[in-house]
Amino acid sequence: MRFARLFIVGAMLLGLASSAFPVETLNDSEEVMRLYARGKGLLNDGRYLEAAQLFEEMAGRFPSSPNIDLIILNKAKADYNVGDFDKAIAGVSNFVTRFPSSPLRPYAVHLQANAAYRRGRLTHAVHKYVEAYGLSQANRLDEMIEASLVAAIGAARTVRLGPSDFDGAEDPKRCRLMLLAAEALARRNETDQAQRLMTACGGQFDLPSGNRPTRDHLAVGIVLPLSGELQAFGEDIYHGATIAAEMYRAESGRKIKLETFDTKGDPVDAGRIVRELSQSPYDVIVGPLTSDEAAVASATLACGDAPMIAPAATQAGLTRLSESSFQLSPNIELQGVVMAEYAANVLMADSAAIITPTGSEQLRMARAFAVRFEQLGGTLVATEYYRSRDRDFGTYIRDLKALLIGAERDSVYYINPDGDTIEPDVVPAHIECLFMPGEPGQLSQLIQQVHFYNLTAVYLGSDGWGDEAIYKLGDRITKGAVFPSPFLQQRSSEEYARFAAEYDSRYAEQPRRLAALGYDAVRLATRAAAAGTGRRADLIRELSNVSGYAGAAGLVTFGEYRENVSMPVYRLESGRPIFIGTGVVGIEGGFIPTETPERSETPDMPVSPDSTEDDQ
Repeated sequence: MRFARLFIVGAMLLGLASSAFPVETLNDSEEVMRLYARGKGLLNDGRYLEAAQLFEEMAGRFPSSPNIDLIILNKAKADYNVGDFDKAIAGVSNFVTRFPSSPLRPYAVHLQANAAYRRGRLTHAVHKYVEAYGLSQANRLDEMIEASLVAAIGAARTVRLGPSDFDGAEDPKRCRLMLLAAEALARRNETDQAQRLMTACGGQFDLPSGNRPTRDHLAVGIVLPLSGELQAFGEDIYHGATIAAEMYRAESGRKIKLETFDTKGDPVDAGRIVRELSQSPYDVIVGPLTSDEAAVASATLACGDAPMIAPAATQAGLTRLSESSFQLSPNIELQGVVMAEYAANVLMADSAAIITPTGSEQLRMARAFAVRFEQLGGTLVATEYYRSRDRDFGTYIRDLKALLIGAERDSVYYINPDGDTIEPDVVPAHIECLFMPGEPGQLSQLIQQVHFYNLTAVYLGSDGWGDEAIYKLGDRITKGAVFPSPFLQQRSSEEYARFAAEYDSRYAEQPRRLAALGYDAVRLATRAAAAGTGRRADLIRELSNVSGYAGAAGLVTFGEYRENVSMPVYRLESGRPIFIGTGVVGIEGGFIPTETPERSETPDMPVSPDSTEDDQ
């Protein structure tokens, strides 16, 4: 059979809703059809790099294919999802140049605009969204472009739009987009541009005093780095927040307005912005991003009443700087606490030891483990400290073994109870639990050396264990280690499934952890608003009572100091982390095992901007 017929739903091509894209028919040779179907399967499975490589190979092998346009466009989509936005932009440019009359052109230009947005070229993205809107003939695509344009205008450093920029669209669409753009420009205080767009459509634009949100809606100030080195992290959170706002409007019929404020990653700017928002009619503040920013921002709220939800900051003690600050990511000290509770309450261990680096984060984790384990009646046998430049850990392991087997620390031999003389290195020694926080590079060497020196224990770790450098050591070396990590993204909750579907429709990719945190922050704010009067005091009260919320990024329970005290816990099995339950500080037993461990998923491993920042 030389030819086959394959029907392709355009929604699958660009990650949009199926109603927004026409059904296309593909006719080609059997080999092309087979490879194309394989490429589509890779895209649908999220194996974007493999898909990009396959479509690139097809474009080279079959340049005369009657469906080369679809091959090129799929290659651009795969590049976009890989995160190679420059290649995606170039691929779409190639498509538009070669196929200017294609019915897929508006979708291609929208993808190009999204790639420009993700690349940080927001002004360029604004104009590409306008171009795509003029080409679009589909209502669903129109709606997506409208929302994307408003978001891009709000996030761009500079925007220059006049009536002539919208000439590609026909009325009444043209004026609809111009009015939306005018409102977005007005929120940036670009009143002259807003007025020109309004006047061109025969409208009058009356700005509210001070351009502040009115009280007929929930006003959320989004305080994130939307330029500079941390821009990509800030945009991820903002995109997730946008999805939560859209879902709130659709589900409740109520109004919500997100206003963005760029901190540029500067703690002083973050504090200044939060102070100004606390003195204006904003109901909730989402942000800032890093621990340094969040600490300054929280301190500025010490005498205020504006609720602030910091999505990604992990420094302990942030929420104690004010009575209205909330911390969505569990702080780093909780990792030590949860491991101590796991050791005492789940493993029923009476003794433990610690081997830790002298980095500030790891020292705080180690101290928290020691304090909590002893509070629960356990005995801490020893704590060994190593330096960040160490690669040979034999001295520390020997010292610990010497305590366990009763040998002299500097002795070159050991006499066992039978009177035999044995080298201490080959003498097996056992401790019930060994807590080893650290960074992946050093941990991978430390773990192997602990194994080499015959020191056995149940290994307990920190988030640093959630790394390929550890996984590839294999079960023989890692020995079923248990560790906590707020940075491994689970994809099992019902909330995540709903969020991911909407996120993919909007941005044509699966959401990362930071996007899920932005979604959860706004979702919690809207839940709190719906449960109370909407006053700040009521919002704070409702947020403080959040317990067991299964969000897109994980479980949320706010403790006594309004920090999330729920910590995901994993076990290394078959070279992968398997979610086994949640450590919740402050509850009896301290650990909630997963109900269906056989269905636990291997989580994703997104970059954490806060862990990078704190390690510097």
